[in-house]
Amino acid sequence: MAIVFDRLPKTALYSELEEEATLKWQEEWERCNKAAVTKQFFPNVQDRIHRRIKINPNFTALVTGRGKTKAYLHRFKLTDKATCPCNIEDQTPEHKLNNCTRHKNQRDLLKQEILKTGR
Repeated sequence: MAIVFDRLPKTALYSELEEEATLKWQEEWERCNKAAVTKQFFPNVQDRIHRRIKINPNFTALVTGRGKTKAYLHRFKLTDKATCPCNIEDQTPEHKLNNCTRHKNQRDLLKQEILKTGR
């Protein structure tokens, strides 16, 4: 007697569709010549999907490189200079996250949380 599997569990179907959609999204992400700043933060679609990140206007401005930094405002002549108030370099998203002395305490707390939770 042959065993016939004529029904596919919904979970298997959803899983396969999700995987295929993620692969297509990654291919499009890699082909796109825009979003250079965002791609620095999220080079891999799969990693972004699994991160628990609270999306808000400040976060979006930071990871897109649009607004909320002196370098961005200076580019559109909305401020006289692009230098960060810490006076180390231009205030870019990368500078705010990695080098700005004004954000050192928050950066250290975030690093501790990442080490503690693994995320």
